[in-house]
Amino acid sequence: MNYQHADILVDTAAHQVLQSGKVVMLTDTEYRLLVYLLRHQGVVCRRDDIIDGVWGERFLYDTGTLDVHLSSLRHKLGWTKEGPVRAVRGVGLILPHEAPSAGVVKIDAFLRELLMCHEDVLHKKDIRCYLRLTPFVYEILLDEAILRQIFSAVFSLFLQYAPKDARWEISSQLTIREYTLTLTSTGSCPDFADMQAARQQAAFLGIPIRMGNKPTAEGSVMGVELTIPMEDTES
Repeated sequence: MNYQHADILVDTAAHQVLQSGKVVMLTDTEYRLLVYLLRHQGVVCRRDDIIDGVWGERFLYDTGTLDVHLSSLRHKLGWTKEGPVRAVRGVGLILPHEAPSAGVVKIDAFLRELLMCHEDVLHKKDIRCYLRLTPFVYEILLDEAILRQIFSAVFSLFLQYAPKDARWEISSQLTIREYTLTLTSTGSCPDFADMQAARQQAAFLGIPIRMGNKPTAEGSVMGVELTIPMEDTES
């Protein structure tokens, strides 16, 4: 089961905490405290209940134990005493509900900007890049920093395994609820394990990634496909 709050994602199966797609190292107690707070978002939790849920009913503690671990957790996540975890005088603590952070990203301009960042390397390898995006500029509501990391990982992978004179194609298909972006390159990737970090970042945003190699008449082609939930706001 996964728990989310703003830019925080907890994958309980992997016992892993991600913040904006990056792994945060927590102690076991800090991890259990964070999971407890995320499970009870929007609920004022009594301090005794938190102690019982994190340490167990038989745990003998002084009144500062919870505060010490909460302070350490706040420090590692960049939280403050003012929020998001707040004290409710005479009752306990509350972590208010907050949706995952998002910004407005114009996908067409965004991709062109990223390609320009790789322009020198593309030129050195004589890579031809063809954009076949939807004819309008649409906006998607996502965390731009994480999206940039995902595409940077894809481009870096393609640059690593694409042969000289490779052909890149970036195309998109729009439906009412999603924007499917497909990136292909001549060449073959022996191992997509390098994309693991990008997979985790995409999972944080609810973006499924499919990837693989495909033989064609012109040779092997490697491809990555992302399906992005979006707002279909035409501008």
